[in-house]
Amino acid sequence: MKVNRNFVLRKVGGRCVAVPVGSACKTFQGVVKLNATAQLVWESLLAGDAEDQTVGKMLAQYDVTEERARSAYRAAVERMAEIGALTLDE
Repeated sequence: MKVNRNFVLRKVGGRCVAVPVGSACKTFQGVVKLNATAQLVWESLLAGDAEDQTVGKMLAQYDVTEERARSAYRAAVERMAEIGALTLDE
């Protein structure tokens, strides 16, 4: 999976949001507020990191178990996919 180029990450009022642009505006209206974990996952996906790499970053940044980090990663990716912010690798 990779971030859909029709979604961009922006800081608005000190918060990170995913904003649809281009064709994504036709299917998703609004913005998605990202918490710190979702932002880390988003930026990791942009960098081309695999799940294990991202989970490693989460473990380094947060005091959580690997199981909890992996669960948070998968939940973030699932939600991003639901709104169309992720695409299959091409």
